[in-house]
Amino acid sequence: MASLIEHPEILLTLEAGIKNALKTKTREAGLGDLRDAVTPDTTFKGLVLDFQLEVESVSFGHDGDKAPTCSIPMLAAMALLVRRMGVTRDGAMDVLLKVMREALSLGKNASKKLLEETGVAEAQKTIKDEVIAKLPRSPVRKSVKVSGVKLHVKSVGVDDQS
Repeated sequence: MASLIEHPEILLTLEAGIKNALKTKTREAGLGDLRDAVTPDTTFKGLVLDFQLEVESVSFGHDGDKAPTCSIPMLAAMALLVRRMGVTRDGAMDVLLKVMREALSLGKNASKKLLEETGVAEAQKTIKDEVIAKLPRSPVRKSVKVSGVKLHVKSVGVDDQS
């Protein structure tokens, strides 16, 4: 049997196959986030899993790149706006507190509509586009996609649990 190190595609298939199979099993069982069911500060030593992984197919994509993302520091932007308000600054702080409270009660759709109606969404897009245009594209590693994955756990052994 050839060494797994000599066949990186096998290692990638194992990694993607196990992740895919476990996600499917937990979703089908309705288990949610498994970390919620684990006792904190528990350590398993000498864990041996005997399993069989079946993968119908695995495909490897190409390396590529993507546009970077950026986040505008909105609180700092509000602080700068207040700073530049001059004599209306004191009244602006009262208004700012009121609108912050009101914004908390807006639903997602209402918030999106408000941003579009006021032109804030367009201003945000313009700034992001300006910043992103100056940033280098982010490299993206090739994708590994598996399908038809089945995981059969035959036995689990634990030497020590503390």
